[in-house]
Amino acid sequence: MEDWEYNEIFEAINEDYDDYLKLNRGHEYAIARTVNDYINLGKIEDLIVDTAIGEILLSQNKVFIGYVEGITKRLSMFEDLDAISELTHEELADLINRIEKVLDGLSKVELEYNPYSE
Repeated sequence: MEDWEYNEIFEAINEDYDDYLKLNRGHEYAIARTVNDYINLGKIEDLIVDTAIGEILLSQNKVFIGYVEGITKRLSMFEDLDAISELTHEELADLINRIEKVLDGLSKVELEYNPYSE
C-alpha cells in the first residue's frame, strides 16, 4: 500500500460518505459517490474499501442487492497471504475480523432491488 495507511482509508471513506450525506441527496447518492472516489486503488486497498463500504451499508435498513453481491463476492475471495506483506499483523487481524463481520451482516440484511430507492 504505497499511498495509504490502513486506518487512513477507513477514515477517509467515512468522512467522504458523511460529507456526501450533508449534500441532502440521500444515502444511495452518498454511497455511490464514495464508492466511485475509491475505486481501483490497489488489490489490498480495494479490499479495505469494500470492507469500509460494507460497514456503512450495514447501518441501513435495506441494502441494494448489487452492493451486497459485489462486496460479498470480492471479500469472499480474500486470502490473507495477499496482505501479509502490506499490512502489519494487527492490521491484518483487524481486517479479517471486519471482513467476517461485513460478510455475516450482508448475508442477513434486507435486500433492495431498486437502485434508486432511499
